[in-house]
Amino acid sequence: MSSAKQGAFACALFVAFGAAAPARAQFYKDKTLTLLVNYGVGGNADTEARVYQRFLPKYIPGNPSVIIQNAPGAGGINGLNVLGLGLGAKPDGYTMGYFTVSATDSLVDNPALKMKIPDFTYVAGARGWNIAYGRKDIPPGMSKPADLGKATKLFLGGYSKASSVDTRLRLAAEIMGIPYQLVTGFPATADINKAMIQGEVNFTVSSLPGFTTQAIPQIITPGIGMAYFQYSIIGADGKPGGNENLVKQGIPIFEDFYQAAFGKPPSGPKAEAMLILNDIGSKLQRAMVFNPAAPAEAAQTMRKAIAQVAADPEFQAEFKRVTSENADLVAPAELEPLFARVRALDPEVKKVLENAVNGE
Repeated sequence: MSSAKQGAFACALFVAFGAAAPARAQFYKDKTLTLLVNYGVGGNADTEARVYQRFLPKYIPGNPSVIIQNAPGAGGINGLNVLGLGLGAKPDGYTMGYFTVSATDSLVDNPALKMKIPDFTYVAGARGWNIAYGRKDIPPGMSKPADLGKATKLFLGGYSKASSVDTRLRLAAEIMGIPYQLVTGFPATADINKAMIQGEVNFTVSSLPGFTTQAIPQIITPGIGMAYFQYSIIGADGKPGGNENLVKQGIPIFEDFYQAAFGKPPSGPKAEAMLILNDIGSKLQRAMVFNPAAPAEAAQTMRKAIAQVAADPEFQAEFKRVTSENADLVAPAELEPLFARVRALDPEVKKVLENAVNGE
């Protein structure tokens, strides 16, 4: 995050909540704050949460201990339900979710998710980018990203049928018209990479921290695989856009990759559904949230603490060192337009996503 973005984020939080009654200065004194992560140890969210764990105590009045608790399973849904239903995590303000958000679950009203994403009490969100990568020996053999258009079969590595990762993978394969088999149920990025090294899967997607810290050293650098494309977002001009730094590294946005592979731009309901899914999932890739019944003091305190952490140059340097990405945070007020899009989803797009989740 640039210094300008850091200042804007901090300002947004203080303006939004400065008028509220002041939080108890020592709400967390002699207490322990648990960061509940909805994926396994070593995964993208876990890696990021551990950077926050090191810096947060400095900015929380009362200097509490901060620990990590992992609650993986069901493509991230298990952790959300643990916090949302108070299952071993009471709504007392001492457990804050650091979640990878699956936009799919809320977009298709997944009954396994017991509390909708917009219904949590938000401290902050975080943007992120997602990269599709796979083996080079995908039949008939790959030498450049556009060669993927000639693939005869993909074995997709995912987390759960309803997760955004699995849905993105399915939709991309179907838009390209490539036969595929979904191999799902992996708890973390490291497990998918292990399966890819062993040849059990040959294609997957990861957010940028996991791609940089795990896929590059385990898959890309040894020459086992390559990055094929980055999933696009909706730009300010309403057109598909992406991360220009990744483009410079030879990782095109999906639309440009598709044009190179098939000689025409992607189109149709599935392409539209994938773009909307990824736009929401990338602009709210992570969420720092409380159970809505948690004390207001907890949310007020943590919003201020997160704003101060985000403005700390040492934190930003450490976050980038560990993840190779800036911590690009979003204040709660900025998330409302995304939640409005979730609530007003076009029925045809919703049907496409439901079919993708169900493998139809």
